[in-house]
Amino acid sequence: MNVPPLKSVDSAKHVPALDGVRGVAILLVLFFHSGLIIVSGTGTAGQIYEIVSRSCWCGVDLFFVLSGFLITGILLDTRESPHYFRNFYLRRILRIFPLYYGVILWLFLQNPEFPDQIWYWLYLQNWGPVFGGSTPPMVVQPFWSLAVEEQFYLLWPFAVWLLGHRSLGVFCGSLFLLSLISRCVACYQGVDAMTVYTVTLFRLDTLSAGALIAVWLRNPVLESYLDRRALTGLIIVGSGLLTVIAVDHGFYIDGPASQTIGYSLFAVASALLIAVVVLKSTQSGILSRLLENPVLRYFGNRSYAIYIFQMMVLIPVRKVYLTYWNVTDASPIRSVLAFCASVLIILLLSEISWHCYEKQFLKLKRFFPREEPQEATPVVVESCAD
Repeated sequence: MNVPPLKSVDSAKHVPALDGVRGVAILLVLFFHSGLIIVSGTGTAGQIYEIVSRSCWCGVDLFFVLSGFLITGILLDTRESPHYFRNFYLRRILRIFPLYYGVILWLFLQNPEFPDQIWYWLYLQNWGPVFGGSTPPMVVQPFWSLAVEEQFYLLWPFAVWLLGHRSLGVFCGSLFLLSLISRCVACYQGVDAMTVYTVTLFRLDTLSAGALIAVWLRNPVLESYLDRRALTGLIIVGSGLLTVIAVDHGFYIDGPASQTIGYSLFAVASALLIAVVVLKSTQSGILSRLLENPVLRYFGNRSYAIYIFQMMVLIPVRKVYLTYWNVTDASPIRSVLAFCASVLIILLLSEISWHCYEKQFLKLKRFFPREEPQEATPVVVESCAD
């Protein structure tokens, strides 16, 4: 039976569930870093908490896949506009630079001896240790992912502009395989696990997986195929991930199976999840209702500031906490309450940052509007990425 093609996707219409996906990602990141404060204990509950929390690093990868999807969609839908490069770069700068540079300027003024500052000014901090730089202080360790995304934002507009839809899809697939193969070779050669985790070359499978979904959803034939097969593919890939978890006894940053095939399987699973969310966005299913939950969407809409501020709050709270209770005496319940208090402080800072600082710069976006072809048919998928 012939399946009628769906309307072509473009990035003009907002899909609330994608904010929820972003909310899931930032909650995973926060839970991963909860180990700075929460005392797991030695019982069964503590062991389960440790396994689960240590596996939540994948929230960053979910961010990467979502960014690849959203940014590629925006670029594809504005590729023919007369100010394609100018508007994209300036809109990105207004969204990303003010908070990032404001925070690192404050950190560097607080500590003039802060090591390897130049890497942070140039968004190259994830490459610093490869070229002899020092291990970054804990307060800025999560910033490596911001460098990966900024490097992607810098170069990806040229790839989209130069390549047609078909060639871009092949290019995305090639980058995915290049990243997977390079990571496997690096792991086999004994490259440091954190280098494999943070260097851009080894993380391109996440960004390219999201980008490939954006390309496919703009092809009526492939979009129809995804509509029929994405959920099945998600189940199959999920089964592969469960195998990886069984082999490594968890889904860990440095697990041998996780760091090779596991990273890529999670990228594919995340990309298929996004495809399902977008294609089912007009239906009132369980997944849509879950991801459109106001709490998840709130975390998603504040995720950038939360990500920036998290360590600036968690580290001093940890110091204060351990001043009064050492690790062996600390109560798990007390540590959970301390972590929850930390999250509330992070949210407060994020809210202040949004209303008093970030939003003021975003008002300037009106001078650089997204210009889409007149014939575009808006169906989905704008997010706070733009």
